[in-house]
Amino acid sequence: MTNLDVTKQAKAGVRKEVLIELNEVSKHFQLGRRQSLKAVDQVSFHIYKGETFGLVGESGCGKTTVGRTILGIYPTTGGSVVYDGKDISHLRGREELKSFRKRAQMIFQDPYASLDPRMTVDDIISEGLDVHFPNMPAKDKHDRISTLLMRVGLNSEHGARFPHELSGGQRQRIGIARALAVEPEFIVCDEPISALDVSIQAQIVNLLNKLQNESELTYLFISHDLSMVKHISDRIGVMYLGSLVEVTTNNRLYAKPMHPYTQALISAIPIPDPDKKEEMGRIILEGEVPSPINVPPGCKFAGRCRYCFDRCKKEQPSLQQVEDEHYVACHLYDRPDSLPGIKRKIFKED
Repeated sequence: MTNLDVTKQAKAGVRKEVLIELNEVSKHFQLGRRQSLKAVDQVSFHIYKGETFGLVGESGCGKTTVGRTILGIYPTTGGSVVYDGKDISHLRGREELKSFRKRAQMIFQDPYASLDPRMTVDDIISEGLDVHFPNMPAKDKHDRISTLLMRVGLNSEHGARFPHELSGGQRQRIGIARALAVEPEFIVCDEPISALDVSIQAQIVNLLNKLQNESELTYLFISHDLSMVKHISDRIGVMYLGSLVEVTTNNRLYAKPMHPYTQALISAIPIPDPDKKEEMGRIILEGEVPSPINVPPGCKFAGRCRYCFDRCKKEQPSLQQVEDEHYVACHLYDRPDSLPGIKRKIFKED
């Protein structure tokens, strides 16, 4: 698969600097001797410094596995992960991992399961400080924790509490403070709002935006909520069954989705105006998602695609640039001259 072009110019004419680049990264989990689950299959994309890259798709498509593979929690089966110009796919030794983990952290999905119920908030946040700043004086550590709690919208009094004494939103703020404790430059946000009440979700997203502006953070924001991803992301990648099917800028994805799967996802976003919703229409996907253990040949989406033709069932499409900063893995755009004219016309009109 052709790597994404990582030399795009910023709108102001300044070259953007790539922090992370995935080159045909795969992660397969062995299930016995003869079977393997292809959670991530030859995924390539890059993340610029200071941006939020949204990764969306339905449950089980491999989003979380991508995030954990970047951080080295899962070793890669194939391909490479390049962080700030260095291949980190096969870091060796405690010190190499420790150095990288100081620069890259994770905010977990479930604030109820990701915090140790036997530890106070102070102890939870200080774990990272103890590892990466072992010689920090106790007073400085206490001041750092108090400052972190204030930054995430809490106060120093919360430090003496246990997780069960906090609400879901407060727990997630503790998770964010824990990730910020070692002063990282990159954070994987693994569905950080999916377990929270709707009224709290916007608060957490606004907090993440605020912290990003204050500390020049880079985010990989993983979610299945396209409405929230639109609010926080600069660029977005859409995954289906372990593969990327579309990558483009925030505005372009919602204004002009080009992959049939992305079109279906966008059409499912709730719209308050019933007249506008009826005008836009809803695309109903038929069929079932294939098993990642026994992936059929050709395009993984072929069995559910309304534009499927013979080539789709035989050959897997690669991610190709079809417009400026817009990449799509679909045969409808790979060789449009070979398509029936009516299919090409319908797809463009949609």
